[in-house]
Parts: sequence; structure tokens; C-alpha cells
Amino acid sequence: ESARRSRYRKAAHLKDLEDQVDKLKAENSCLLRRLAALNQKYNDATVDNRVLKADMETLRAK
Repeated sequence: ESARRSRYRKAAHLKDLEDQVDKLKAENSCLLRRLAALNQKYNDATVDNRVLKADMETLRAK
């Protein structure tokens, strides 16, 4: 009986760990998508900043 309970607890713990792994994988995937989107926004803002600086220099030269 004790061994059976021990096996049951071990199996339940393993199931909990597997569920946690699945949850963390999903969270990681979501975070990677958010990171990619933020990197794209950063790159777009960098390009816009360069354009605005060039426009500013053009206007100053007039």
C-alpha cells in the first residue's frame, strides 16, 4: 500500500511538472513573439529618427 501511494504521488508530481513545462513553453513562445514585435518597432523608430534628423539638417541649411 505504501509503495502504491508513493508511486501515485510520484506520478502526480511528474504530471504537475509536465503541465508546468507546457505552460512555460507557451509563455516563452508568447514572449518571443512580443520581443520580435518590439524589436521591429525599435528598428522602425530608429529609421524614422534618422529621417527626421536628416530633415532637420536640411531645414537648418536653408
